[in-house]
Amino acid sequence: MTVPSPSGGAHVRLQLGAYVLDALSPGEDAEVAFHLGRCDVCRAAYLEVVDAPALLALFSEDDLDPDREE
Repeated sequence: MTVPSPSGGAHVRLQLGAYVLDALSPGEDAEVAFHLGRCDVCRAAYLEVVDAPALLALFSEDDLDPDREE
């Protein structure tokens, strides 16, 4: 899903989370990669979330348990 930009183009910001988690279809993945190569706005947003998978890997299941008492 792309989002219209003020300039009339389409941005892929809503897909970036799935993109960094490798959760997009091959076609969607290619679309996002192509767009990131040409859009400074989306590329900056991508750089803000690209490290999320590595950071999430630092947590254990216990860390993420909402019922866990500290």
